[in-house]
Amino acid sequence: MEGSLGIALVSWAVMSIRMMTPLLYTALGGVFAEKVGIFNFGLEGMMLAGAFFGYLGTLVGGSVWVGVIFALCIGALTGLVMGYFAVGLRASQMVFGIGVNIFYLGLTNYLYRILSAGEGSLEVALFPTIKIPLLADIPVLGPILFEHNLLVYLALLLVVLSWWFFYHTATGLSFRSAGENPAAADTAGINVVRVRYAAAVVSGMLAAMGGGFLTLTQVSRFLEDISHGRGWIALAAVIFGKWNPWGVMGACFLFGAATALQMQMQVLGVKVPYQVVEMIPYLLTMLALAGMIGRVRRPASLGKAYVKE
Repeated sequence: MEGSLGIALVSWAVMSIRMMTPLLYTALGGVFAEKVGIFNFGLEGMMLAGAFFGYLGTLVGGSVWVGVIFALCIGALTGLVMGYFAVGLRASQMVFGIGVNIFYLGLTNYLYRILSAGEGSLEVALFPTIKIPLLADIPVLGPILFEHNLLVYLALLLVVLSWWFFYHTATGLSFRSAGENPAAADTAGINVVRVRYAAAVVSGMLAAMGGGFLTLTQVSRFLEDISHGRGWIALAAVIFGKWNPWGVMGACFLFGAATALQMQMQVLGVKVPYQVVEMIPYLLTMLALAGMIGRVRRPASLGKAYVKE
């Protein structure tokens, strides 16, 4: 019994990290946008775009790295358009985000149905699991921490780099200033428009990589609505993590662990209605957000268009 329980716990921990990773990419994308004052409400749509075009790139290019490039490109393009609407046109960021979500849901489903109507295999290669020598042989911790694909390790590295960028570089300070007090930042010589555009592009690329992770590491083909609400969970993780990369990673792990628990319960045959089991990650998200109401200080200019005086 103890052996079976131990295996189940290790399996749950491994799955938690893998379920965390797409959320982490997307949530970090949200952090970059919202740190400079752009409310990225389109994370769900950007994930869908990255998932489909990452899959498409792998399908036509025959390499997962081509898929990564496709995902990054569609993310950068979407981020640039977001920057134009949010910064150039000063449009409603929430309305634009909802539009992105609806647009990519329809576009990806339509394009995939066109692909499905043709001949040939729709299966693509996935990133292989990398077993780190010696470290992977450590009992318990080895399989949990040191047997993942490259994109998992890259996501963890991005947490460190993002934290260092925002809190230990002059450019990161410029980003934060643009989100806290853009007028003062402008007076200090910071090009707020350029900073916000740059952050929007990075945000789109990271969010798209969150979707790309799904089709490049977890399934070998695109599925309609494959993000399945993960973009919304990532948005919640940004708030729950207080816009700090380390806090966001913790929030993503919490939500990833809840998703992994849901999957483990189904595998183990726990006698709970599947509808209740599938509610776990989303219920946890709502409870987490409810607990944060009034306790979180967001960037002061979040969601506000900047008009240079």
